[in-house]
Amino acid sequence: MTGSMYAAIAGLQTHMQKMNVIGNNIANANTYGFKPGVTSFSESMYTSISNSTAGGTQYGGTNASQIGYGSQVASIDLNMSGGTYAPTGINSNLYLNGNGFFMVGPKPDEDVGYEPDPNNLTLKRVGNFFLDSDGYLVDNNGYCVYGFMPQGDANGNLSKDADGNVQWDTCLRPIRLPVSAPASDAGTGIKEGGALYPTLNPDDNTLTWPDVDGTAADEDKRVNVQSVNLSVDKNGLITAVTQDNQALTVGIIPIGSVVNPNGLTKESDGYYRAGNNAGDVVVGTCGGTVVGALNNNTDVDDTERIVLTGAGKTQILSGGLESSKTDVATEFADLITTQRGFQANTKIITVTDEMLSDLVSMKR
Repeated sequence: MTGSMYAAIAGLQTHMQKMNVIGNNIANANTYGFKPGVTSFSESMYTSISNSTAGGTQYGGTNASQIGYGSQVASIDLNMSGGTYAPTGINSNLYLNGNGFFMVGPKPDEDVGYEPDPNNLTLKRVGNFFLDSDGYLVDNNGYCVYGFMPQGDANGNLSKDADGNVQWDTCLRPIRLPVSAPASDAGTGIKEGGALYPTLNPDDNTLTWPDVDGTAADEDKRVNVQSVNLSVDKNGLITAVTQDNQALTVGIIPIGSVVNPNGLTKESDGYYRAGNNAGDVVVGTCGGTVVGALNNNTDVDDTERIVLTGAGKTQILSGGLESSKTDVATEFADLITTQRGFQANTKIITVTDEMLSDLVSMKR
C-alpha cells in the first residue's frame, strides 16, 4: 500500500521540477534572447507481479502484471527557435534573423598570431555590442566579438583583389578598429590618424603593421571613431566613419552554428557552450561573403582543411535585439496543469494515509 505513497512523492518531485522551469521561463519573459525550457516527464521504474508467458498447445499466453512507482523528469529541452526583432535604435545592437550564433571570447594577451578553435569560443544570440575604449567590439560583459579582419597591402592601405573585393584574414580574431597611422611627410596615401591595415603572414597567421615613411605604428592606438557611426549590413560587414569623414572597413561578423542546438550547454547571461552532443561549431558568413579555409589554411590537405561555409538564409539586422521566446499564455496554461497535477499527487498521499489509518484501527 505504501507504493502508492512513494509514487505520489515521485510525482510531487517531478511537478516541482517542472514548476521551477516554468518559474524561470516567466521570470525571463522580457529577457533579450531568452530560450525557455520545456519539461518532459516519463514513467518511473516498474515492479512485476507476474511475468508474461508465451502460448502453448492448450493455453494462450498471458500478459505481465506490473506496478509503477510514479514519474520522473525525462528531459528539459530548450526552445531554440528565433524570437522576434525588438528595435532599440542603437546601430551596434544586432539581431540574427535566422539560425546560428555570434561567437565571443576574452581579449587575447596579444592578437598577433592568435588562432582560436571556434569550439572554445562562447556562443550567444543577443547582439548587445559596442566599442570599448581600446577599439574592440565587445558585449556588455566585456567579451570580444570574434570575426574576420581586413588585410592591408605593403603600404598599409586596404588590400583588394582585381575585382575590387576586400582581402580577408580568415583567422578568427577579436574584431577591433584599425591602427591609427603615424605622421607622414612623404605622402603614402595614408595621412596621420588615418586607418592603417595589417599585412598577413599566412605561414604563421601573424599580423604586421607597416611603418609609414620609417615611423613605426603604435598598435595600441586605434582610429578615432564614435560608436554611433558604426554600420553593420545584412551580411555582417562592419564599416565606420571617422570624425573627419573617412570611411573604414572594420571587419566582418561570422556566424557559428551546430548540428544540434538543443545539445548546447546553457550558461548565465545568455551564453552557450558547444557540448559533446551539440556537434562541432561550423563557421560561415551570411551570404557567403568570405570564402576559403578557416585560419588561412590553404596549403593543408583537404581532410585537414576547415572550409568556411555560408550561413544559410541567416541575415544580421542592426538597430535591434532578439526578444524573449517565452510565451506567457502557454506558461500560464502549463502552470495551471502543473499545479493540478501536484495537487492530485498530494491527494494520493492523503488517501493512502487514511487507508493505513483504517487498517491500523481494525484491531481495537
